[in-house]
Amino acid sequence: MRKVIEKFEHSQGKNCGSTSLRNVARFYENREQEHIIFGLASGILFFYFKGGTPSVAIGGRNPTLVDDFFDNIGIQKNWLSFSYFPQKEIIDFINAGIPVIARTDLYYLSYYPGRVHFPGHEVVIIGYEYNKSNLHFLVSDSSFDDIKSVPEDELARAMDPQEYPFPFVRLENFLMPVEPFKVKFDEESIKKSIAKVIQRFRGGLLEFIGLDGIKKFSDELDQWFLYEDSGWALRFAYQVIEKRGTGGGLFRFMYSDFLREAGDLLKIKALNEASEIIRESAESWRTIAYKFKEFSENIKAGERIQKSEIENSKKISQKIYFLEKEAFDKLSELLRL
Repeated sequence: MRKVIEKFEHSQGKNCGSTSLRNVARFYENREQEHIIFGLASGILFFYFKGGTPSVAIGGRNPTLVDDFFDNIGIQKNWLSFSYFPQKEIIDFINAGIPVIARTDLYYLSYYPGRVHFPGHEVVIIGYEYNKSNLHFLVSDSSFDDIKSVPEDELARAMDPQEYPFPFVRLENFLMPVEPFKVKFDEESIKKSIAKVIQRFRGGLLEFIGLDGIKKFSDELDQWFLYEDSGWALRFAYQVIEKRGTGGGLFRFMYSDFLREAGDLLKIKALNEASEIIRESAESWRTIAYKFKEFSENIKAGERIQKSEIENSKKISQKIYFLEKEAFDKLSELLRL
């Protein structure tokens, strides 16, 4: 037996959350590109992590991207959470023709090669099938060009893992069934989405988030080389900036494209100017990412990292701080926040 939601078009994308939303949006005959979805979801952010695995890490995406997307376009939508694996609920939604976004730790998804823990990875469940009497769920995952058939026990582990490498991230069988909706890409949704980004970057509530987080990352970058797992930390940071579903430049290229199209739509020059600044920041993030990759390879080979090289990376990170401060100050002035 096999049941698949008809006419759901799976296609790869840049980020798991924004690609999942884009694919579901297309199923409901919306045609906005992924960078528009990402921008409307207030997708850009910065986090500086310490005390996890690796010992230090960074992140560049808003963890509430899916929630914010629906809120910003004027739709009340919340995650459902269960104390058990919601097999029946998922099947009922699929039978009703409703795609279901799920949050997972991709470490437990065996179709990923070289797995590492990455909680909060969003996928869309679009069907199910019985394979030799075993239940499998059909999953649309942004990183692959084909639909994945995932055994029930594997998906259950991915949605409610027992290990928490990042203590502040917990998954508890989160589902979001998505009924028909219309994407609003207009002045109201654009300004609402940007206002959330500004608040998070400039709010100053937590020192490891937003502009304060970038400054702290920059100030402490030389200390990264003192950690026992420094090679892995640098390698992971490179991957997070360039490879792990970011669209490159720590999501900044996607956000720059969103601001440019928003500026063109609303005829607001400040949005286009902010877009160019964010694009310059994206290029700087890309530069530092490949330096981190080089450093990690040198450390693995037992080579010493020159102090001048570390200082140069710190200068790039300082440049990023001032670029992003300029961009969000400009956007804040535009929205009068």
